[in-house]
Amino acid sequence: MAVNFHSPEGLLDTSHNLVPLYNAYSIPNGHTRSVSPVDLFPQHDFPTLVLGDLNIHHFVSNPTRLLSGYDQFISSPYFDRTSAQLFSLLNTPVVYTGFLFTSNHHTAVLDLSFANSSLLLYFSSWNPSLPPTGSDHTALSIILSTPLLKPPPRGLNWKFTDWDHISPLLNDLTLAAPRALPTPNSLDLWFDDSLAKITHLITSNTPTKRPSSCSKPWWTPELTEL
Repeated sequence: MAVNFHSPEGLLDTSHNLVPLYNAYSIPNGHTRSVSPVDLFPQHDFPTLVLGDLNIHHFVSNPTRLLSGYDQFISSPYFDRTSAQLFSLLNTPVVYTGFLFTSNHHTAVLDLSFANSSLLLYFSSWNPSLPPTGSDHTALSIILSTPLLKPPPRGLNWKFTDWDHISPLLNDLTLAAPRALPTPNSLDLWFDDSLAKITHLITSNTPTKRPSSCSKPWWTPELTEL
């Protein structure tokens, strides 16, 4: 996986003098993958980036994909681990990174990028706009910047949501039925998958806005302390 990595000054960890970058290529290994979630997502207090071709499919990275039970079985341990270790997915959902034009493969979101909570403060953008490398995978660009220099994040402008376009799409949206005898885990997966598809349909038809540099969220960590 080719990555153009821009790191700002002052990001290097003072005690280790580095920013760990885990670049993995995970392949099928029986009913698991060759790189385990525990090895891939360590617990670090300093900024850590994890990326690579993990060969897994999950509704968080691609809410429009119809996942099989096997897909959910393989991918869930990785995303459960990211939540436990406070890693966030940097990919823009449904932006394909693998273009495998063969009879047995389809275009998919295969290359995933994650930042832990310490690095997420510096995350600015993720995009696949770099020139082609000749590979069947897209070269990605991850840009980090100091929090003070980052522009305010874009938010959804709900005042201009195109409900006239969304309403018939919601009526026609077909969701997979839950299992006849679901387990708690399978019911959670079904609910999360259905919610992700509905959310994606609404947010993809809602324009974004960038608040001014003076704008602040009404709820802050300071309020929590008070």
